[in-house]
Amino acid sequence: MDLVADRNLITQTALYVLRCHDQHAFPSETHVHIINPIPLGRGLGSSGAAVVAGVMLGSEVGGLNLSKDRMLDFCLMIERHPDNVAAALFGGFVGSYLKDLDPEDMKRKEIPLSEVLPAPAGGVDTGLTPPIPPINIGKHIKFNWAPEIKCIAIIPDFEVSTAKARSVLPTEYPKADVISNLQRIALLTTALGQSPPNADMIYDGMQDKIHQPYRKTLIPGLTEILKSVTPTSQPGLLGICLSGAGPTILALATHNFEQIANHLIGEFKKENINCEWKLLEPAYDGAVCTREVEKPKAMTYADAGVSIDAGNDLVVAIKKAVKSTRRPGADAEIGGFGGALDLQAAGYDEAPIMIQAIDGIGTKLKVAFAMDKFDTVGIDLVAMNVNDLVVQGAEPLTFLDYYACSKLEIKEAVSFIEGVAAGCRESGCALVGGETAEMPGMYQGNEFDAGGCATGALKRGRTILPDMASMVEGDILLGLASDGVHSNGFSLVRKVVESKGLSYHDKAPWAPNTSIGASLLTPTRIYVKPLLKAVEKDLLKGMAHITGGGLYDNIPRMLPKTLAAEVDVSAWTVPPVLKWLKEAGNVESREFARTWNTGLGMVIVVSKENADEAQKVLEEAGERVSVIGKLFTRGEDEVVLKNLESWN
Repeated sequence: MDLVADRNLITQTALYVLRCHDQHAFPSETHVHIINPIPLGRGLGSSGAAVVAGVMLGSEVGGLNLSKDRMLDFCLMIERHPDNVAAALFGGFVGSYLKDLDPEDMKRKEIPLSEVLPAPAGGVDTGLTPPIPPINIGKHIKFNWAPEIKCIAIIPDFEVSTAKARSVLPTEYPKADVISNLQRIALLTTALGQSPPNADMIYDGMQDKIHQPYRKTLIPGLTEILKSVTPTSQPGLLGICLSGAGPTILALATHNFEQIANHLIGEFKKENINCEWKLLEPAYDGAVCTREVEKPKAMTYADAGVSIDAGNDLVVAIKKAVKSTRRPGADAEIGGFGGALDLQAAGYDEAPIMIQAIDGIGTKLKVAFAMDKFDTVGIDLVAMNVNDLVVQGAEPLTFLDYYACSKLEIKEAVSFIEGVAAGCRESGCALVGGETAEMPGMYQGNEFDAGGCATGALKRGRTILPDMASMVEGDILLGLASDGVHSNGFSLVRKVVESKGLSYHDKAPWAPNTSIGASLLTPTRIYVKPLLKAVEKDLLKGMAHITGGGLYDNIPRMLPKTLAAEVDVSAWTVPPVLKWLKEAGNVESREFARTWNTGLGMVIVVSKENADEAQKVLEEAGERVSVIGKLFTRGEDEVVLKNLESWN
């Protein structure tokens, strides 16, 4: 490698960057030490990496502080192939393209075009300012890469110069070959990010018709070598192709790496070519510049992104809200190592039957992030747990929450936990503790995840619901109205909103006086206290909390195998938000009833004799109750929905 500053590609590139900024030479006493582990002329992107190194070197020694996007502009004035430089600069699985440049600018000899390596391409200081790159010459995007995919690089012991590799390419290509390559590129960008990967799809997608067929004269046995391995003949193989200009062969695989490599090396050996092989994984950091300091700074937990002080500040900020949830048997004092519950003080003289539930909020959180509103999803977290307790006849007593984020934002966390406390007060359980986990890099921006666990009790002697043994044909089904979408099916909710080109801040088509996001964030209704009143009067045989899976999947959970539910869907009013989602998403009625609650948050089984009394008790407690159907002897279906046309 030429070590003369204006002839070596790295330093020559750095000089170009400096001269674009009126600095015509390296600062005195500049020393450059180059370690090049990438063999030249092997199709492994050595020239692209050298150009990136040169641009970064020029930025550093010249004190230019160029951003990576601006560095890409300089790289693309030199190396006209954005795939190499974008990958070296940004790291990961990168797609890129190049805009057209002024042909006159490209003729200026101050631009050290790397294609003519190893011969020099100028770099002589004419005293003129070289053509400065326009802004945003190229565009790039990072694609997903399935973590199990690794790359076997088979590196032959000979070079194929870039110029020679390009000389064998035709000036025109068959239309069918161009279309084939465009199709495979569109396929591969998605297929290589899917886990588990589809071997047949990737193998077919890597059958290049633009470069590989014309370079077989430069690389002995190329066609036969590429065809000698398939996912069938070599388990673990996903695809194989020529790397860039060659002669390196790249084989993507998930396992069986050494056997695949040895096979390919053996095929080259038949052509009297020696090879080495390496197992490669994506380098996600790209080009990095580090500076040595004489004395490293003493590291703290905060340097790693975790603030103990913020965690302590949060505990102080939420104490009042948490304290408001205290109840007999639980004082809701936080700050210790665990939460205490005195069952006797809670009203249980005999050891009760303990019931527990655990749940989360789901992708409804994505709407909360978009709206920067977090109190209502705190209520959701409690509701999803305590509603699951009460359907078994249990009284919720205590609640624990788990809050995980990348960076703890006190204001957001306080808002969320105040929502949790509100849900606890509404359901009569004490918030006795929680965990806040600050995990840098695990979540993006202000995003977080949360989970909760509720504990309830059933007095000794009471029946754990559902009481399937008491259910008979003719029992009545009551439905308790929901307050909207509640907390299930939000992946489809978000897809429908997105398909209509709407923002969460836009007016809600179903409620013009509020926004889409605010309406969707209406919290899950908590049914605990009204239902417990009916439970205490022994009016209920079973209850189903209508969550994920809707009517079809949740009603059977409370029924014996001998009985099924007949439900008249015209018996209640579907909330406007759910009507709009069904229509806007063109969601079929069966899918509607399996994805969302359709307007019912609870479905209850009562005897004919107790139906009126149960309805009266629940309505007096504030619930909207509908008689929606009855039980009958089970046939093929567990749930039969009648009058589905009323949803259209």
